[in-house]
Amino acid sequence: MSELAQGLQLSVMGILITFASLGVLILVMIVLRELFNPKPTPVVEPQDAEDDLSDYWEDLRIRAAGVAVSIASLQRDRRHTANLGALLESPPVESRIHRSRNE
Repeated sequence: MSELAQGLQLSVMGILITFASLGVLILVMIVLRELFNPKPTPVVEPQDAEDDLSDYWEDLRIRAAGVAVSIASLQRDRRHTANLGALLESPPVESRIHRSRNE
């Protein structure tokens, strides 16, 4: 058998083994999905549409307040943190330890 034929045979066998193992893996996944498929939950109709809407709007107000608080906190933190460019341009400040030793 020539080297070319042997290389082609080895390549074909490798591809067949790869696709066969992928097929087995897919079949195992399908079987497991069918075995452990969750039961569909029954749809419960709301008794009163007004109560459902009021709960929705209350939840929306709470989320909006949370977003507003987080944005305000972020802006406050940005104002109080030093800018790296300003820190690099400012002259170095001696610490109190260095000043007390020199005096």
